[in-house]
Amino acid sequence: MANTDAPHGLNAVRMLNGGKIPMNKYPSSATTVIYQGDVVTLRANGLVATLKTTGGAANILGVAAAYAAISDYVWVYDDPRTIFEIQSDGATDPGSTTAIAQVGNTGALTLTAGNTTTKVSKHELDYSSVTTGTADPLQIVGFYQGVDSDKTLAHARYLVLLKKSVFENVPESYSVI
Repeated sequence: MANTDAPHGLNAVRMLNGGKIPMNKYPSSATTVIYQGDVVTLRANGLVATLKTTGGAANILGVAAAYAAISDYVWVYDDPRTIFEIQSDGATDPGSTTAIAQVGNTGALTLTAGNTTTKVSKHELDYSSVTTGTADPLQIVGFYQGVDSDKTLAHARYLVLLKKSVFENVPESYSVI
């Protein structure tokens, strides 16, 4: 049975090292809304906005845990050790051999405006961009095990880590006082 094409951005699944998935509150952009599941960046002015480049940026903050209106606050899963689930854009069927070979590779995002009714993101993994390179913002670490997620078919759901996080090199024991 084919996987359903239902983009939903990134959903926090678990921590790489176990434990509770942390999130923090940040002021959002004064010009655009942020949808639940959007990859967000930290701008030079200290405000958070949805990522605008498919290949990522060096200032990725994390993933929006909820919808945020213009000039509001947004809760963000901002720990770089958070594992997220994301749907592939379905460009091709990976097949059984290719699907397993993608673990460890990186990929870009397909950025589409969020759903204005549900307030949920439509970000997806750009399957055609998956490579052994290191420049892309998503690192594939596995496959989502659930109903409607056959890893050998188009629109498979992957488990990923965010690369290029502003907190990527912060020690795990670091805490904000």
